[in-house]
Amino acid sequence: MGSGKTSRLLAVLFALSGEAPSNMVLDDLINTSYEYMWVRVEGRINDLPFYIERRKKRGGSVSVKTNLPEPLNISSKIFVDGREVAKLFVGAPVEKALKISQLLGFERYNQVASEITAAPVERRINDIERQLTSLKQSEEIQKRSNEVASEIKQIKDRLATLRLKHMMNSTMLNWAEGVQRRAEEVRRAELELQSRVKMLEDYRMQLKTLPEPSEGFEDELREMEARNDALNRRIAVLEASIQMIDLQRNMNVQTCPLCNAPLTKEALEGFKHLEDEYRKVIEEYNILQSRLAQKSKEVEEYRRGLEQRRFIETQISKLEAEVSKYKVQPVSEEDLSKATQLLKEAEETRREIEQLESRLSSLEEQREAYEAALAQIGSQDKAVLQQKLINLKNLAEKLKHIKATLIESINEARSERLTSLKSSFKEIFKRIYPYERFKDIDFESRVVRGQEVLFLKGKVDDTWIYAHQMSTGENVALSFALLLAVNELERAPLLLLDEPEEGLDESGINGLATILKGLKMKTQLLIATRSSLLTSLLKSE
Repeated sequence: MGSGKTSRLLAVLFALSGEAPSNMVLDDLINTSYEYMWVRVEGRINDLPFYIERRKKRGGSVSVKTNLPEPLNISSKIFVDGREVAKLFVGAPVEKALKISQLLGFERYNQVASEITAAPVERRINDIERQLTSLKQSEEIQKRSNEVASEIKQIKDRLATLRLKHMMNSTMLNWAEGVQRRAEEVRRAELELQSRVKMLEDYRMQLKTLPEPSEGFEDELREMEARNDALNRRIAVLEASIQMIDLQRNMNVQTCPLCNAPLTKEALEGFKHLEDEYRKVIEEYNILQSRLAQKSKEVEEYRRGLEQRRFIETQISKLEAEVSKYKVQPVSEEDLSKATQLLKEAEETRREIEQLESRLSSLEEQREAYEAALAQIGSQDKAVLQQKLINLKNLAEKLKHIKATLIESINEARSERLTSLKSSFKEIFKRIYPYERFKDIDFESRVVRGQEVLFLKGKVDDTWIYAHQMSTGENVALSFALLLAVNELERAPLLLLDEPEEGLDESGINGLATILKGLKMKTQLLIATRSSLLTSLLKSE
């Protein structure tokens, strides 16, 4: 631990109580340079020496050695921090309520009162009342169970009859299924035959629209193609001759390139008929091309028609052969009607069996549930349950009465303590705060969010003001006055005061010193202070 005056007070607090102040934990007391702390306090009780030695490792548990036969019952409340005391009446109402409750010494009683509850007993009362209600329902449950058992028997008898009937009709059902299959096969075959007959009629109608084979239909096309080939050859010859003559003329050649005859002007004139012939051949060729294209188209359509005709004739032959071979043994209407009726009855029987089996399963579950309920109800004694209910209700009432009485007693004791506290509080405050600002001081009790809170107030002129409207010094004076007044009610054997002069002026310190001198006759005081005035006042006698 540290070596300062506050650390020494905390060391004494840890040694005597094994605790830290309410705003700290034990590890906070360990010096940051070490991993553990060790304190030892020696003293005398009834003129007999004693010692208490405690050790605490950071994050670990506390070990203690002492020669005392019994542990000291000292609370961490003996430590009073002057820097924190002004906050006693500044902060959230719940925080103030907690501190006031601790000051008055009622926190344990309040906790006991809050823990006294009749809720578990009332839950058990509800359980027993439900069990008694169940007992009243047992006759109705038994009646329903008997009805379910009767219905189960009827269903089982009906199922046995249906299953026997189904087994006996199994041979006839096989025959009926066979008849139905054959009837279905006949129906499909007839549909297929109708389809083929319809296709045959369609093919025959198509055949009427197609051309008949004709001899010589393609001869004209072949003649035109031959003429086209001849014209192509003649055009090629004429184009070659005309080109050679033009070449000889331009090059001044003296002999004919075709026959090697001498070329004269008169001879060249003799070739003019080639150009005239070329123009006529070209004209004939163009006319022939148009006719040839038209004829080729007609022949192509004729050939496609013949090919389609051959395909349709083949299909007609095939379909005629298939239709001629079709033979189906029809099923008599009587057999089909009988088979249909048998299968219908079998299907109805099957559905009824499924429904009865489902109903039987549901009823058996109901019966099991009823039997379980009856077994549970039957294990209870109605008279015993009623007596338990009476005892539990009496216990619940007693618990409520005890809690109400305890709360009433706590409130009475609190009221008595507050009344006794008020006169001491006013007298001590006047000593610590010897100014004329307040004509009177008082406190009032209020309930805030379910907590009883003391609101301290002072009268300035004709107006009451509260702690949050006062200065820090006035709050310190109020807080110390209350603390020391509480100590008058239940005097602590030891008080550890850390800088109690914090926030007080010279007059307040004088008043505080006077009060502390009066306290030290009955209470041992350990005081850490930086005030030389308080030190000198406490040393002077």
